[in-house]
Amino acid sequence: MNATIDARYEACLAKRPDSLARLINLFKKDIDTRITNRIQQRGYQSFKLGDMSLLVHIDPQGTINNDLARKARISKQAMSKVVKNLVAGNYIGTRKHDTDNRASIIFLTEKGKEFMIDVYDGVDEIQALYEEIIGVDGVAELKTILKKLNAGLKID
Repeated sequence: MNATIDARYEACLAKRPDSLARLINLFKKDIDTRITNRIQQRGYQSFKLGDMSLLVHIDPQGTINNDLARKARISKQAMSKVVKNLVAGNYIGTRKHDTDNRASIIFLTEKGKEFMIDVYDGVDEIQALYEEIIGVDGVAELKTILKKLNAGLKID
């Protein structure tokens, strides 16, 4: 039985270089590291990259807390913790919903808007690096493929 398991495991190892999960994970780690470095270089030393999942889903007029949790694909409880941290850092503010007393509207503060501008500038720099590696057309094709995949999976 061990020989069978060992052979199957060896077959798995042979697939490793082309594993979609591994390739995406390596790319995700690279872009996360580069974004983290950029935001720290711009003076945001204490910002947690995991909190970005909430910020990128806030609409200009603000977003209802439940919608934000859904868009960020996190639980309401996890979102509450992130909101608390971002409010404490003055990246976001909250106000009561006009018609639904149970809901809060979450919005970017001036600091939050400046932060997002800095992040997008950093992302543009990182994209330029990737364009040097795979070309402008390669990055455009990658975006098209990812958009198509996300649409097929119904991911916002």
